[in-house]
Amino acid sequence: MELQWVDDFLALCQTRNFTRAAEARGTTQSAYSRRMQRLEEWLGAPLFDRERRPVTLTPAGEEFLARAHRLRDEIYDARRAVLCVSSHLEKALRIYATNTLAATFLSPWLMKRELRNYSVVVASVSGCIEAVKRGHADLAMVPDFGDADNLAGLEREAIGEDRLILVQRRGAEDVVTLDGGALSGRLMVYAPGTHYGARIAAMLAAHDVRMRGRPVCESASAEALLAQVEAGLGAAWIPAILLRGETVARCAAPDYFDIPYKILLARAPKGKGA
Repeated sequence: MELQWVDDFLALCQTRNFTRAAEARGTTQSAYSRRMQRLEEWLGAPLFDRERRPVTLTPAGEEFLARAHRLRDEIYDARRAVLCVSSHLEKALRIYATNTLAATFLSPWLMKRELRNYSVVVASVSGCIEAVKRGHADLAMVPDFGDADNLAGLEREAIGEDRLILVQRRGAEDVVTLDGGALSGRLMVYAPGTHYGARIAAMLAAHDVRMRGRPVCESASAEALLAQVEAGLGAAWIPAILLRGETVARCAAPDYFDIPYKILLARAPKGKGA
């Protein structure tokens, strides 16, 4: 099985349309359909009911979806972990953090503790948590949206707060509008399977808001989306902790579009660490 097949599958789960999924994945519909067929052949079962509109998941597809996000994350996280353990540095402390927190919150936190010997591994939320559970990390710094079930069995401490905010370049014309439950405009979104993307989708679903038309960009990186927002290419939900200066401003949107979360520090219970 190829990793791109998993990304293809997640794109179709999000769009429920072969044409739109192929466009999101930067390929033709015929090439995209062939890749999905190879995935189904490899798994040994059809994943989608192609006769229904929009396309729906079969029971086998629902089963694979329950594992696809984690499978994708673990493949990337495995590479990062291998690179970390192959280092010649003798590390007194191993810290896993998401990319956004590693680039913002982590450094001030480290300075307050005057640590001198440590390694930092950037991973997905699930990758950070699994690293602690498996004894590969001493600490994990992750965002938590109140769904801490995946943190069961770990000690955790809230060390900060932040929120996702829908922003656009300051002074730009309104790029996103909400009219009758339909969200339209130059909207940029997180890739299927991302933690932020799942929380944004859940918020929109809870308020019966749908996206009208295709997003102009998709990325797994908040930093990449922010760079495009700053260039005036569209609007995106960005962690407030990344917003510095006066380049961007909050879009005119309902208050519930802001999605608060806590910054957690997770560790194995005493006596169970690595």
